[in-house]
Amino acid sequence: MLALVGALCLVAACSSGVATTPSQPVSARTTLADGTTTVHRDLTVGGRKRGYLAVGPHVHKAGLPLLIVLHGRGISAQQESERTGFLTYAQRGLADIVYPSGISESWNAGHGCCGAAAKEGISDVPFVTALVTDATHYFDADSRRIYLVGYSNGAKLAFTTVCAHPGVFAAMATYGAVPLAECGDATPIPALISAGTADPLVRAEHSAPSASVAIEDTVQQWRVRDACTASDTKHIGRLTLTTWTGCRNGVAVASGLYEGVTHYWPAAGKTDAPFTTPVGEDAAAGTVMWDFLASKQL
Repeated sequence: MLALVGALCLVAACSSGVATTPSQPVSARTTLADGTTTVHRDLTVGGRKRGYLAVGPHVHKAGLPLLIVLHGRGISAQQESERTGFLTYAQRGLADIVYPSGISESWNAGHGCCGAAAKEGISDVPFVTALVTDATHYFDADSRRIYLVGYSNGAKLAFTTVCAHPGVFAAMATYGAVPLAECGDATPIPALISAGTADPLVRAEHSAPSASVAIEDTVQQWRVRDACTASDTKHIGRLTLTTWTGCRNGVAVASGLYEGVTHYWPAAGKTDAPFTTPVGEDAAAGTVMWDFLASKQL
């Protein structure tokens, strides 16, 4: 793990020309009633102070996978932790989870996207790789099982980051976005790409007749890129989940289409979290993504 941490330091600080400094906690570790411990941590990337929320099981376990969740635009890291449904995996001792904070609740995913982060030219790809290094060390996590999840603006950044640094992440899962550009690196990467069939943003941003076509076109590019051959389709409530296997290096590529769902996050049930659509536990995006990600490792 130390070897990879050193390599990630080179990725985050050297090759990008963006200097980083080690993270320091900005609040004491807090044990919550749900069986997790949380701490807000800071690190400096390119001379700018950045932060993330780190959540792990109450009883520390070395060697757990590290799940990084990139929030949507206009939503805080705390709100994203509440609506996405991933906290259950920290509660059950299955993962350590990181919720980074974007500048003005936005991410610079490149190509003019998105919001204040893009306007200010924030170095968000180096920030993500730097926090991988920091969080892996902080949690003593398994460096072979680092997973990246993104929603909307965060999904765009996930595509950009994984394509720039494919050797860092074991797998990726996104909801509510298509990539801003084709992935330049040919390294096979397991990816689950999903959206609601009625998502107007995905349709418009891809200039496609529907969100379904936009997702299918994106998945087709990844299937060809990873040379996938076989497919299997499952219907889980409002979700149609198609997984392609037989890909190079044993990876898998999957598409998830939620019938009639818009840009809202598919959640397990009725919730007070903003911008969610109840679809049932088995079809919830957090559940489906974790089931896809958890079996992957470098």
